[in-house]
Amino acid sequence: MENISSWRSFADALGYVNLPLTFFCRAELDSEPERVASVLEKLKEDCNNTENKERKSFQKELVMALLKMDCQGLVVRLIQDFVLLTTAVEVAQRWRELAEKLAKVSKQQMDAYESPHRDRNGVVDSEAMWKPAYDFLLTWSHQIGDSYRDVIQELHLGLDKMKNPITKRWKHLTGTLILVNSLDVLRAAAFSPADQDDFVI
Repeated sequence: MENISSWRSFADALGYVNLPLTFFCRAELDSEPERVASVLEKLKEDCNNTENKERKSFQKELVMALLKMDCQGLVVRLIQDFVLLTTAVEVAQRWRELAEKLAKVSKQQMDAYESPHRDRNGVVDSEAMWKPAYDFLLTWSHQIGDSYRDVIQELHLGLDKMKNPITKRWKHLTGTLILVNSLDVLRAAAFSPADQDDFVI
C-alpha cells in the first residue's frame, strides 16, 4: 500500500506488535510494499475469520491504524473510495436519479455509463447496476475537485434530494461527513505535544 514505508510500523499500529515477518508470509519478500501487502492480507483474513470471538471490521481496523501512523492523506482517500463504492451499491438501480441530482447528465451519457456492463441482450443485470453507478460517481467526484469534504458533502445533498432518500435509513454517510470534518482537529490533538494549560482540573 502506497504511503506506508514500513511494514513493521504498520503491523504494530494494527496490533500485531513485535511479530516477525514470517507471521504474515511464508516466502521471503523482496520489497517493502510486498511486506506491507502481506500484513494487510493478514488483517483481511483475521477480519473474515468466523471463528474469532471478537469480530473485527476491516475498514475500521485499517483506518484506525493509518490514523495512528499519521497517514491522514491516505485515510481520506480511502474514506472517499469507501463512500463512493458503498453509495453505488446502495443506490444501484436508482443511480440515474442520483446522477440527475448531482450533475447535468444527458440520457446519452447515462447510457454510455451502462454500455460496458450490458449483457449480450443489451441489458444491465440488476445485481451489476452498481457498476455504472460507481463509474459515474468516480467521474463526478473528479469533476468536483480535490476536496474530499466537498465530494462527500455534495453527495449527501444529492442523496437527500432523491425521492425516498436512502439517507433516511442509511446513516453511515452522515457519520462519515462528521468524521472527515473532524479529522484535522483529531490529528492536531493526537500529534501535538500536550500543553498543561489545556487541561481543566
